[in-house]
Amino acid sequence: MSEESRPVSDALTDAILVMNRELELSAVLDRFLDAATEQTGAKMAAINILDADGISLEFHYNGMPEGVMAHIGRAPNAVGTLGQIPTEGCLVIPELTEHPAFQGLPPGHPPMGSFMGASLTVRGELFGTLYLASKEGGFTPRDEQIVLALAAAASVAVDNAQLYEAALAREKWLTASQDITTQLLADPGDEEAFERIVQAAAELAGATSASLVLPGVGDEWVMEFTLGNRAEDLLGQVLPDDGYALTVIRSGEGVIAPEPPGGTIIEAVRAFGPTLYAPLHTEGRTSGLLMLWREPGMAPFDKDDLSTAQRFASQAAMALSFAELAHVKNVSHMLEERERIADDLHDFVSQELFATAIQLETIAANVPVEFRPRLLSTLDHVKRAQREVRSVMGTLAGERTNEPLSERLRREFVLAQDSLGLAPRIQVDWEDAATATLVDPTLSDDVVAVVRELLSNVARHADATAVTVAISAPPGRFIVTITDDGIGPAGATKRHSGTSNLANRAIRREGTFTLAPVRPGYERPGTAAEWNVEA
Repeated sequence: MSEESRPVSDALTDAILVMNRELELSAVLDRFLDAATEQTGAKMAAINILDADGISLEFHYNGMPEGVMAHIGRAPNAVGTLGQIPTEGCLVIPELTEHPAFQGLPPGHPPMGSFMGASLTVRGELFGTLYLASKEGGFTPRDEQIVLALAAAASVAVDNAQLYEAALAREKWLTASQDITTQLLADPGDEEAFERIVQAAAELAGATSASLVLPGVGDEWVMEFTLGNRAEDLLGQVLPDDGYALTVIRSGEGVIAPEPPGGTIIEAVRAFGPTLYAPLHTEGRTSGLLMLWREPGMAPFDKDDLSTAQRFASQAAMALSFAELAHVKNVSHMLEERERIADDLHDFVSQELFATAIQLETIAANVPVEFRPRLLSTLDHVKRAQREVRSVMGTLAGERTNEPLSERLRREFVLAQDSLGLAPRIQVDWEDAATATLVDPTLSDDVVAVVRELLSNVARHADATAVTVAISAPPGRFIVTITDDGIGPAGATKRHSGTSNLANRAIRREGTFTLAPVRPGYERPGTAAEWNVEA
């Protein structure tokens, strides 16, 4: 019986069975190449995974001398002779260099001699092409049968491996989303949960850079959390009004593209390659946008990547929604409790103090003269207590406090000691500060909010061992300066929205907010934050 008429061997059947037992895609492709070389006698084999334009995405090879691929530097694309491989059947060439479409080999590539190429399709779509070369005597019709049989079996094995990898990916995305949901429900303001969204999405999608965009001031959408080698350039960037990202946010539909898509593109984004935008969309509204990028030349994101990332983004949006709802409920409960306490203070404490004051006034008018000063002094204490209770009642009821700025700031300094782990050094001209806030009481609210945010920023990000708070009010100005000896502005601006809020408060008062290192170039340069406004 001639070679061409012999049936497919038991060895081929065994090779097909071995290939289909593998669950990892790379292992399936390796078994495919092993079987192809063993069954045909080819000395070299490769499987080239291509994109829709015939550009190589992954290249697996067998039989190539060590170091050759590293020397060549890149995998071949579907051009020249390789571009002639049919989607069905095989391309068989006795001598590759004699084919009309041959365009030469890269420098350092070994001679290939005889050549056979075949397409590998999965679910009706081209997955890659198989290259076999250097068989003595050339490839035969029987080799074609073997290769086509292996390709059909490999198609099923690759499909199974892809389904298995997709299942593993879904499980990882689900686990990550559950962890994030738990974190946010435990603490709706936990910044680590937001950072985890970005980190998990980048890791699971194979992205090299990522950003989580959240609503900013007014209609702005701001890159609040960023990751990758351009993270600092991306942090705090506002999405352009005519950019494609805002279109995704408005539509609630994710998108993949070979490069950052249409409209105005932020300069730091322009350098990226494959792009995936997944909106955090739930209950009919978009609460954020997950932006993922790969470097130019890397494999593009596919529909499966988008589908999985979109599910993750939806889970994250639901977690944010639940966290927001829990926060609103907590605040509502707190306000109700404050109102109840205010009512109790009015109904019991305030009324009792009022009655006690009336009694003391009556008694003071009827006691011997020598006892009257002590009673009047006690009466003053009771009236002072009345005023304090009324002040607390007003604050609990949500009214603007009449408490002096000095007292409010001293309370902030005391509270900050616990989170800072140290007592800040205070440099304040209390008299000038009080005078500056007499005309506009709302300035006191802004000053307290600015001090609170800046001290909180130092506590969270600066890792400082010394903090100084300086407040001055020269004619027409009010200046808050907080300096520390920590890791510098990069740590202080880890989350952009806080500093953005401070800048907006300054702008509303015709002022400025700046953040800069105290000692540029040092390992711990420190940070100087200055809020300087009109008064």
